[in-house]
Amino acid sequence: MQNDDLTRLDDRLALVTGAAAGIGAGVAEALARKGARLLLVDIDADALEAEVEAIRAGGHEATGVVADVRERSSIDALTAAAAAQGMDTGLDILVNNVGDHQPWGPFAESSEEDWNAIYAVNFEHVLRVTRTFLPGMIERRSGSIINVSSVEGFRGVPHCAVYAAHKAAVLNFTAGLSTEVGQFGVRVNAIAPDVTDTPQFPLHDLIAPKYHDQIGNWVPMGRFGTPRDHGDLVAFLASDAAQWITGESIRVDGGTLASSGWFRRDERRFTNVPRDFI
Repeated sequence: MQNDDLTRLDDRLALVTGAAAGIGAGVAEALARKGARLLLVDIDADALEAEVEAIRAGGHEATGVVADVRERSSIDALTAAAAAQGMDTGLDILVNNVGDHQPWGPFAESSEEDWNAIYAVNFEHVLRVTRTFLPGMIERRSGSIINVSSVEGFRGVPHCAVYAAHKAAVLNFTAGLSTEVGQFGVRVNAIAPDVTDTPQFPLHDLIAPKYHDQIGNWVPMGRFGTPRDHGDLVAFLASDAAQWITGESIRVDGGTLASSGWFRRDERRFTNVPRDFI
């Protein structure tokens, strides 16, 4: 009997960067549930091994690749892993997930070293990894690329202007590239997370208990996001159910951008969550 579930990803090879924990792990697990074969990339070898084993325990295929995508040398490891899966330099699905909001602080007090670090972890690797695997997708006339940006790419962020600029760059790169490669059957989309509870950014630990009952008032959907919220959307965008969707950047924020923004507490302190400052 023919499988009419267009959301299935059976036998497709997907590479997810920053996949050992948080949103990256949520993406990997969602793709696995839909039948994809996985190449999971991370710099944390122990956490990566644990995530790979967890996915395999669920009866799915996964291989871990320890690499730092901020470094050019990581490309050799990624292409070798893809080739071992019989895909040479090609993939069916690429998820550029790696990112980090650090360091925070007034722009006037930042340094070129800070800017370079933010560039490397939030945008440069998106260009590098995409450039590596895009030619194979073009050659096969098929592929889906999903970039993970941030809601901060849509709005002004106090004390994080450079980070927000690079997240906006991811969004615009997504749109621009999609117009180039759609003719080859390659789709490029992005998701933009906000207020997601992860090991990298444990929101509940940052918010004073006395404010926990306000979360439902601040986030329209009444709760913080989970890695699965993002993973399920990525799996959909990677599938044939989204075959007419490209160039899109979808906010996964529980409605926060639609309902709120940043608020100044004093000359140096801002907040977009109800929490005390240390």
